[in-house]
Amino acid sequence: MGRIPCCEKENVKRGQWTSEEDQKLSSYISQHGTRNWRLIPKHAGLQRCGKSCRLRWTNYLRPDLKHGQFSEAEEETIVTLHSVLGNRWSVIAAQLPGRTDNDVKNHWNTKLKKKLSGMGIDPVTHKPFSHLITEIATLPPPQAPNLAEAALGCFKDEMLHLLTKRRTN
Repeated sequence: MGRIPCCEKENVKRGQWTSEEDQKLSSYISQHGTRNWRLIPKHAGLQRCGKSCRLRWTNYLRPDLKHGQFSEAEEETIVTLHSVLGNRWSVIAAQLPGRTDNDVKNHWNTKLKKKLSGMGIDPVTHKPFSHLITEIATLPPPQAPNLAEAALGCFKDEMLHLLTKRRTN
């Protein structure tokens, strides 16, 4: 038992959207709204599934979407919120009107992570790399004799296992 499929896969067009399809979807939504995504493709005259229509509208066609480069203020907001929220892209995008969670995630992964690293800041912890090096330097050294003993014990166990296995065969 699972979800009811959103569409019949055999009759659904896949791949890149055409400008004609974009126009049909935009026109239908401007007249009728976005109440039921499963019915929209049929009523709009599209051979697409409802999920595909929803994603196309949400991520590309909505009139309130911002396209193009992120401003310095938007980038600062993303970095600040990422330091607190981590990879919660939809929560971060909610603070950037006109930007989708997908836009924010892609901008982070393609631009901002590299920008922070280039500034000597770890994009995961948002701390300077020098601070991380200091933290690593203060860790106690590994106990090499204990590791060697453990490795030798594992080796002995494995050899004993192989020898007893040969005797039984």
